[in-house]
Amino acid sequence: MQPGIYDIGALKYHADPAAQPSLSSSIAKILITQSPRHAWLAHPRLNPNYVREEDSRFDLGTAAHAMLLERRDNVVWVEADDWRTKAAREMRDTTRALGRLPLLVKYKPVLQEMVAQAALTLQASELGDILTTGKAEQTLVWKDGDAWCRARLDLLSADRRVILDYKSTENAEPEAFIRQIGRLGYDVQAGYYTRGLNIVTSPSGVEPTFIFLAQEITPPYECSLIALSNAYREIAQAKVARAIRLWSYCLARNEWPGYGTQIRYAEPTAWQIAEAEAQEAA
Repeated sequence: MQPGIYDIGALKYHADPAAQPSLSSSIAKILITQSPRHAWLAHPRLNPNYVREEDSRFDLGTAAHAMLLERRDNVVWVEADDWRTKAAREMRDTTRALGRLPLLVKYKPVLQEMVAQAALTLQASELGDILTTGKAEQTLVWKDGDAWCRARLDLLSADRRVILDYKSTENAEPEAFIRQIGRLGYDVQAGYYTRGLNIVTSPSGVEPTFIFLAQEITPPYECSLIALSNAYREIAQAKVARAIRLWSYCLARNEWPGYGTQIRYAEPTAWQIAEAEAQEAA
């Protein structure tokens, strides 16, 4: 697969369709927050024993994502109160094996309300009709120096100037969500996607805007729209550049080091020193 924008299925994307093992934003996060060894383990084309993990905690958000952005109902409703019974678990596992999403039937009205609320939020915002005019689940493949890279965009606007990314969360209050951005590596994702889109569409001097649509998974299913400031984008792009350099280095040498064996010394933070001094003075 050559550099470009493609409309391919999730399974093909996650298997890595690039000409060589490629870097994704999730692997980039692992590289700079853990180690190259962790990144190798999580890569479908480097680790021969790789198995993609499924986490039922995210099923509701995944279903809302598909229905809102792709207008696709991929859910199989399971008539059970929970997943404790053998029959319910077998139904869940069989459904996933068929590429569909199992959800307990009690969550059906929740899913419908979430999708309706998110659609209303977008329609009332400056993004307007992006749901109807944009394209969902677009795959980017590009080369960044010697590194092959890939990304799967939740929603790309018709003019390719806006990337919308849907996040289900416990708390979508803007300041609360902003505090999670660095901790969860969302800044790396934003920087990585905009960098890739800019390369694929030929740099125009105007960086695409990456916008998070954050939605709560509890009533009233409130949403917020968050983008990175100029200063935050610079920090994100520096992280992305570091991840790409590290990926290229490790891949070229087929060396994937972990944390190392040297003894590290923990230093107190400024606030810990101040607190100790205040306690001593008291």
